[in-house]
Amino acid sequence: MPNGRLLLVVNPNASRASQSLGAAVAALVADGFAVDIRQCGGRDDVRALITSEGASADAIVIGGGDGTVSGALAGLIEVGRPVGILPLGTANDLARTLGIPVDPVEAAAVIAGGYLRKIDVGRVNDIDFLNVASIGLAVEITDRLDPDLKRRLGPLSYAAAALSTLGSAEHFAASIACGDNRTEVSAYQITIGNGVHYGGGVKVSTGAAIDDGILDIFAIETASIPELVAMAPAFFEGRHGERDDVRVFRSTEAVIETAAPMPVSTDGEITTETPARFSVARHALSVFAPR
Repeated sequence: MPNGRLLLVVNPNASRASQSLGAAVAALVADGFAVDIRQCGGRDDVRALITSEGASADAIVIGGGDGTVSGALAGLIEVGRPVGILPLGTANDLARTLGIPVDPVEAAAVIAGGYLRKIDVGRVNDIDFLNVASIGLAVEITDRLDPDLKRRLGPLSYAAAALSTLGSAEHFAASIACGDNRTEVSAYQITIGNGVHYGGGVKVSTGAAIDDGILDIFAIETASIPELVAMAPAFFEGRHGERDDVRVFRSTEAVIETAAPMPVSTDGEITTETPARFSVARHALSVFAPR
């Protein structure tokens, strides 16, 4: 799609925006694109920007981290234009899942390559997400993430936040309904995966895919925090589901209920709460990706 018009929506607060955006834009211009750069605010502002300006663009490029892309989803789906990713955030798990280089200049070359991959979009209540939604420990970690620490430490900031959170972590009771099957669990965390990676490289499972139309769900029921910490290597390899103290579910839809409302995070941002109704829209987004 050389010589096309790109609407580039940038999160100026993304951890690598100030140091990497200029070179990526220069690469796109050198490849013949006309680039219309706009800064984005909150979710409502991003949706309004994309729906008002995106229809006249050949493609929409999001410059930011996973939260920026996730926040733009409603507008991107509504407009229906091809989507490019310039990974300027801390974890960049969506880029990792799609094989997009984390170097923004190399990511710009992927956009210029023009190959489109159709991917799924998860939904919880009225919120769209791409990587994962979480209830429990991961939400507490998200809440403790310090923006300055994210800029200085990058993905290691997630480990620092986790260490400060583990001491107060507790089990919570929940029910997970997938179709007619309802299961009661007592867990530290429940994760609902639409994609493959989250939390700076943790894997949802060995078989997870972002284009299979399936939600991969797991509930961590380990007996103690030391056991949970010992599971760390398995999380990064996606093998945690092999353990007896991890419940695993695969479904196109699910409903998760807790005794009292609990916050739910989507792609690293707290966006809704339980009761949470999950579904997946198959191949709802076309994204520039490596072949």
